[in-house]
Amino acid sequence: MNCIDKLRLSISTAWYMDAGIQPNTFGDWAKYEGKRSELEDWQKSLLEAWECGRDTEEIINVMKSIVLEFKKVHRSLCDELDIKEDSEWVNKIVNMVL
Repeated sequence: MNCIDKLRLSISTAWYMDAGIQPNTFGDWAKYEGKRSELEDWQKSLLEAWECGRDTEEIINVMKSIVLEFKKVHRSLCDELDIKEDSEWVNKIVNMVL
């Protein structure tokens, strides 16, 4: 569950970067959730949906959902930074986890 939370935080950080907003120091959840958040409503909804308990199936489903969003934001950041995305490498890493 700690790893899921760190993935949620990583995606939040990436969303801020993608929007051109200075992200928090890693581990600082301030202003990612709640009224002061600069995230879009759909992003805050995803963060909430990605909370889970200890059920293995629930964890796997949340992981799969996070991976889908990770790939989107990763691609966007690569484009923004004019870096060639290596989707095969990304898939290889993700498949090691799932």
